[in-house]
Order: sequence, then C-alpha cells, then structure tokens
Amino acid sequence: MNLADFIVDTEKCLGCGKCVKVCPGGILSLNQAKKAEIADFKEFGWNGCWKCEHCLAVCPTGAISIFGHRPENSLSVIDCEITAPTMDSLIANRHSCRRYKEKNVDADIINDMLARLAYAPNGGNKQQVEFTLIDDKAQMNQFRQLAYSRMEELAAQGVYPDGFGKDAYEDMKRWEKTVRPDMLFCGAPHILIPHAPLGNGEPIQDAVIAGTYFELLCPSRGLGSVMLTFPLAALKRMPDIKAMLNIPDDHYIGMIIGFGYPKIKYARGVQREMEQSRIHRLNFKEEIK
Repeated sequence: MNLADFIVDTEKCLGCGKCVKVCPGGILSLNQAKKAEIADFKEFGWNGCWKCEHCLAVCPTGAISIFGHRPENSLSVIDCEITAPTMDSLIANRHSCRRYKEKNVDADIINDMLARLAYAPNGGNKQQVEFTLIDDKAQMNQFRQLAYSRMEELAAQGVYPDGFGKDAYEDMKRWEKTVRPDMLFCGAPHILIPHAPLGNGEPIQDAVIAGTYFELLCPSRGLGSVMLTFPLAALKRMPDIKAMLNIPDDHYIGMIIGFGYPKIKYARGVQREMEQSRIHRLNFKEEIK
C-alpha cells in the first residue's frame, strides 16, 4: 500500500539511484526497468517512510512526487557564493534585543516563520516539537504583569529562582534602569516557547535546534529577539502562572524566545574571535582496532 503517495514520472527517471541512497528508511529501490519504486510499508517511522522527502529533493530531473508535493513547487538551491555571506551577516548581526517597540509583529510574518520551522532538523524526523506562542502584545503584557508581580512577592520573602540569589536578583533590578527595562521578559511584545515530549526521540536537541532556527529567522525579517532562561527559572517558582502556558508537564522546555520590532537598531555586526583553545582537533596516529 502506497501510504506516502509516492509517484515516479518514468519518462523523467534516469535510474541514477540517488533516491535509493538517501532514503533513511531503506524502502526505495530500482526495479528491473531501472526506475525508482517504493516498497509497501504499514506505518511511518523507523520501519517505513520517515516523511523526510529526501527522494523528492535529491532527484536531478524532478521525477519524484510524494505526499502530494511536486518537485516544481520546492524552493530551489541557491549558490553558496550567495548564501555564505548572507548567513555570515545574519549570524554576526544577531544581537540580544532588550528593548522593543510597543507594536505587534504582523501576523503573516509570524505565521510564515512558524511554517519555516517545519524544516528544522530533528531526531528521526519525528517532527514532535510543539510551539507555545503569545503573539498579541496586550496578552503578553497581561501575562508579564502576573508573573512579574509574583516574582517580586517571592523575592520579598527571600525566594529567588534557581541559580539566582539575592545579589544576582538585585543586579538585574538595577539593570532595569539602563539596558533591561523588564528583567523578566526584556519588554518583548511576543514570546515563542519550543517544547517537546520527553521519552521519545531527541526532545532536548530538537527543541533547542528549533529555537535556534527561529532566532536566525528573526533578523532575516528585521526583528529583534532574545533567548530567555531566567523566566524559566522564575516560572518554576510560580507553577500556577506557568500552568497558564498550557505546556504539558512531561515536555522539555529549553528556552523562551522573546521577539518583536527592535526599538534600537544596530549599525553593524560585532567582531568576535574564536579562541583556538576551544577547538579540539582529533588525530588518531595509531590504527584503531
């Protein structure tokens, strides 16, 4: 049974076998006519189709369609001479944004970025990362006020988030007068929280990678963003407010990402150097038996 709706245009198929070599499920082969075909399988996943669509993407002549997706509708590959400097610029010009305009990001922009996260790498292509989103600044302000008030109540009782004692807390309060007007969410009008169920696949890596991809998507759309871990520690001290996010208890949460239109624009990227002491090159001089 062709559950994947795998279709081959036999006139275009060259019989090169590239699709066979990249299929992680090992369910593709070349028939006697040297045309690609798919084996029957009962379920998606390890013992069947991984839904990766590598077969569609690798075919040099566009002979393969799958899941109703046709090769002519895929984005084309761009020459690395163009993509490399663009990616270098995005990485160098990504800054933690701690001041935002009081303005909602256009819903079409947010929806488009979320759609792009379907391409983020994940273990076994399980696509299990979920995204909790506050995309309205009024809703965000309401949540911020609730969490902030509780945080201050707890601090007055000498209760601080894990990893942040009184001195660190007071430092952050002091920074509110300069760089960080909102010590909890940095004044972000929106937040995105990638999370994934524990006990299946690679939830920690998957959630972190998805968040990293979103961080790069933000500057490509002219948005500021900031990875927030302090709010995670703070919300653990206020389970009733954390529960408002409706994230299951068995889900891994690696970060909260604040984002929005930046209030302060940067004129250029930073200049950092990689210390060679952080790079460990392996060289096996003896044959490993």
